[in-house]
Amino acid sequence: MLEIRALIRFFDTGFVLKLLIIVMLASLLPIAEVYIYIFLTDILSSYLIIAALTGSSLIGFLLSYWIIKSKLKTIKNAINDDQYPETDFYKLAGLFLASILIITPGFLGDITGFILLFPGISKKAGHLLTSPIEYKVKELYEYMKLYELG
Repeated sequence: MLEIRALIRFFDTGFVLKLLIIVMLASLLPIAEVYIYIFLTDILSSYLIIAALTGSSLIGFLLSYWIIKSKLKTIKNAINDDQYPETDFYKLAGLFLASILIITPGFLGDITGFILLFPGISKKAGHLLTSPIEYKVKELYEYMKLYELG
C-alpha cells in the first residue's frame, strides 16, 4: 500500500520534473535498440538476429535462475543461523534486476544485465533499489526467522 508521503511527492514540481526526466532517459533505450536492429539487419539475417535475441534470453534465464537459487540458499542458511544477511538481500535485489534485463529481449538490456551479475555491482544496484524500503527488508527478515525455511 502506498504511503501518504509517497503520494505527496507527486505534488512537488521538482519531483515531477525528475520523474519525467528519468522516464525520458529510459525511453532512449528502446530507440537505441531499434537502431542496433536496423544496423544489424544490414549486416546479418533478420532470423539470425531473432535467434540470437532468443538464445541470449534463454541462456540468461537459466543462468539467472541458477544464481538466484544459490543466493536464496545462502540467505536461508544465514537466517537459520540467526544472522541478518543484509548484503545478501542487496545482492538478491540486484540479481533480480539483472535477471529482468537479461530475460527481456534486447542487446543493450542483455549487456547491462550480464554486467549486473557481477557480485559487487549487483550488491550496489540492490542497495540502491532497497534503500527506500530498508525497514521492510528488516521486517521480512524477522518474519522469515519465525518460519522453518528448510
